[in-house]
Amino acid sequence: MSQNDQAKRAETEKSGLILGSVVLLASLSLLLAAHLFKVPAVFERLGIIIATSVCFVFYATPLVIKAAHRIGALDMPGGRRIHLTPTPRLGGIAVYLGVVAALVLTSRAYMPNLKALLIGSTLVFGVGLLDDLRSIGPFTKLFAQLAACVILILDGVHVTFLPPTWWGIAGEYLITVIWMVGITNAINFLDGMDGLVAGLVMGTSGIYFILSLLLGSNMLAYCSVALFGAAIAFLGFNIKPARIFLGDSGSNFLGFFLAALSIQGEWARHDPLVSFFIPILILSVPIYDMVFTTLNRIVRGKVTSVRSWLEYTGLDHIHHRLEGLGLTRGRVVVTICFLNLAVGMGAVTLFEARTYGGVALIASAFCVYCVVALLEILGESRK
Repeated sequence: MSQNDQAKRAETEKSGLILGSVVLLASLSLLLAAHLFKVPAVFERLGIIIATSVCFVFYATPLVIKAAHRIGALDMPGGRRIHLTPTPRLGGIAVYLGVVAALVLTSRAYMPNLKALLIGSTLVFGVGLLDDLRSIGPFTKLFAQLAACVILILDGVHVTFLPPTWWGIAGEYLITVIWMVGITNAINFLDGMDGLVAGLVMGTSGIYFILSLLLGSNMLAYCSVALFGAAIAFLGFNIKPARIFLGDSGSNFLGFFLAALSIQGEWARHDPLVSFFIPILILSVPIYDMVFTTLNRIVRGKVTSVRSWLEYTGLDHIHHRLEGLGLTRGRVVVTICFLNLAVGMGAVTLFEARTYGGVALIASAFCVYCVVALLEILGESRK
């Protein structure tokens, strides 16, 4: 690496440290203000949650970086990897600790509902961490994800929009498993550019928080704030050039957690179909990327079985193709995050909407992603 590149990297790392410090001070100030001004208990607890998640990630991540260098848990440059220097891949440890610690320390009253979510996401995180440390087969990770889905379903956490018949219940269980596994892997596939998944999680958890206020769901509010705090604190270490990556442990944990939150309770009043549309809009970016890349690989003969789908890695995701249009990687990340917010915020308008409103927004999102698909095709041809 040239001296000029080293100077740029040092400057970016300094910017990341400043961002992390600002986030830390802001969260602690929010907590102090909530305590001094005697706000309702729920808002004080929200302040505690975001301060806890930010603090854990901010202080744990440098320790994880040192440990990863010591044990050799590094992503080496070359092949499909687009980074230029060996980079630790254990960032999921810090993110996991931040989210779980914030919830366990502050949300004991909601532990009956949170227990299955925490156990399932811990299982997914643990298997991902094992993959980061010693590399395991894709079917082992898939089996862990299926087991985590079963844990949620046994605790009563699943989609609820089909009739209460035997086939309706079986269909809900099947859709829940497909949804959970699909979103978990879709988020993992998007973890290919510095700051992308952290930025997406920030936007998505922010939308969850707005919906939690409309629903009056404290549990959803606590979980979304914990995710937001962990993501924004980690972003200071993960912006280009990243000092650490999420790794499979972090991306799978965040994907599973986001997917599980999307099936918690009723999203819309009096209309189960609209309730089904809302999480699709919120998580539209990973859904679109998963569908588009899968269909493209099948058409081109690159994927012919479930095993080949799980094992295939390539530079054909949305962030790679947009980079082919000439955008810098930083601009690609910002573009995708704003796309996620633009479509996801439509879910907020569906809270009191009727069926035709949901259909109209889904159709609008479909048109938006058709334009994105055309841009991707152009980006691939140029690249």
